[in-house]
Amino acid sequence: MLAESGTPLFLHTWQRAVEASAFDRVVVATDSDEIEVAARDAGADVVRTSAGCRTGSERCAEAAGELGPAYGFFVNIQGDWPEVAPADLDALVTCLRSGSAPTATLAVPLTEPERIADPNVVKVVRGLDARALYFSRATIPFVRGAHGVTHLRHIGVYAFDRETLLQLPELPSSGLAETESLEQLRLLENGIPMHVLDATGCPWGIESRPDYDAFLERLHHSNRS
Repeated sequence: MLAESGTPLFLHTWQRAVEASAFDRVVVATDSDEIEVAARDAGADVVRTSAGCRTGSERCAEAAGELGPAYGFFVNIQGDWPEVAPADLDALVTCLRSGSAPTATLAVPLTEPERIADPNVVKVVRGLDARALYFSRATIPFVRGAHGVTHLRHIGVYAFDRETLLQLPELPSSGLAETESLEQLRLLENGIPMHVLDATGCPWGIESRPDYDAFLERLHHSNRS
């Protein structure tokens, strides 16, 4: 559990969720005793889930079942996105309430060639209706010739209506999600649309030690400002 900032990484993410205005309740869903203790010590609400969850969204689905039908929408904020903007979390809830799609996520423009080629940086392409067409660790879309295109970097936050989230663990897979190691592809391959919102913030997920070191540097700089 990375905590070199003085706070466990997932609690930075939890704090961003607490700062959002759209949530009736913020919980930490975990099967870890260590994470539960750290969360409760920080004052977080905890829902224990089983160790058999294959993905973060399956864990969110199990937690949703535990919480019951009082909540109609859920936002799964991966614990390794400590800089996600509270306003963007609010926008996801607004999107679901509008009925635009049963699921939604976030993306930002990606311009650095080395990042576009980096398999640790997930890319997304979307249609004119702002719904996701595909997610990949590969460079998508492939740019052939002189046609300009804006690449989009996916931000690992997912919003669901309750019905869609609860059916997610039982969705069949063609193997795409496992091949790319991208859980959201199970939704697309089952014909469940996902609206891709433009994020106002520009957070980075923590996929590697250099990512965490860069986060610590940004945090240090922010604390000094």
